[in-house]
Amino acid sequence: MPTRSGFESAALSERFSGRDALLRRVAGDAPEDWVREVAEHTARQSEIFVELINKCPFGIYLVDDALTIVAMNERSQEGAFRNVRPVIGRPFEDAMRILWPEPVAQEIVGHFRRTLETGEPYRSHAFVEPRADVGQVEGYEWELHRARLPEGRQGVICYYFDSTELREAQRALAEAARRQRLLIDELNHRVKNMLSVVQSLARQTIGRNPDPAAAQLAFEGRLGALARAHDTLTRVHWEKAELAEVVEGALDSCGVADRVRARGPTIWLDSRIAVTVAMALHELCTNAIKYGALSTVSGWVEFTWRVEEAPLRLLLEWHERGGPRVTPPTRRGFGTRMLERALAGDLKAEVRLDFAPEGLVCTIEAAAPVLFEGPAVPGDGVA
Repeated sequence: MPTRSGFESAALSERFSGRDALLRRVAGDAPEDWVREVAEHTARQSEIFVELINKCPFGIYLVDDALTIVAMNERSQEGAFRNVRPVIGRPFEDAMRILWPEPVAQEIVGHFRRTLETGEPYRSHAFVEPRADVGQVEGYEWELHRARLPEGRQGVICYYFDSTELREAQRALAEAARRQRLLIDELNHRVKNMLSVVQSLARQTIGRNPDPAAAQLAFEGRLGALARAHDTLTRVHWEKAELAEVVEGALDSCGVADRVRARGPTIWLDSRIAVTVAMALHELCTNAIKYGALSTVSGWVEFTWRVEEAPLRLLLEWHERGGPRVTPPTRRGFGTRMLERALAGDLKAEVRLDFAPEGLVCTIEAAAPVLFEGPAVPGDGVA
């Protein structure tokens, strides 16, 4: 049966070559046509072999005993050695200095020298280094073997595989698994916190209110504010929320967005602080609707926030105006305690409640670095 090169396989032994055919021809025991056919078959086989080497997905190159690059497949010339020109006939050490920083280049050359001198193969382990020619990190798996060259000389052949994309994919999978574990842990943590918040709301609202209907209404309102704050955070994947959006959500949940004038610069809150601010605003709105400025048609509220310097801090101010005359409360309800304790704890803030006759003034002064990321711009602004 003909081989891939077209020669009858039965006419060749396993180790028969064109050189063997020439020797037999010199010895006079082979026809000339037969010798020519064997030589053509050998040439075709060599072409096929070269094609296989060039098209394989690995880089392959050969250096001689003077550490000069004498052969290289296309994968190498177009891959790792793409910025080395000319490459064939170039000293291997020079090529390494083009591709890698000097310490890395010398380490690689040292491995080639040891394999050339001792004949011991070498295989790299987790070779990931910054390139000197392209300004990026690349990874390779490579191994060295001593090879016999024509005329009895020795050389080193290197087989390598560019593992950069594989390593990046492995890192991406590992990072995805890490983030999944983190999200699951975070979800468990938030569910527990949420249940604790709901439990506290129920205990403080229902347990201390003698009127069941009023207690239910207050409890539902607080749960609504909590849910709205969570909606805001869900839209930004629970990473951070803009203060203006948190304020808008809290006012909308109470139906007073058109009666509260809110303004201030762009400031980002982390998720825990955003929920606390939303709950605090809900309490202020609820109190204003029941007893304060929003209990009358003409009343309104101005809510502002700004950044102050020396020391850097955030000021939030709630001013009620146009409502009934204010008198200090005779007891401290849940709303007041929540404002003073939660804001002080979560925002590292000082809360001042001034029950001025013309309207309640609530001032919250918080350490600015706790609230937002990046440089703050002092002064007022429109949200």
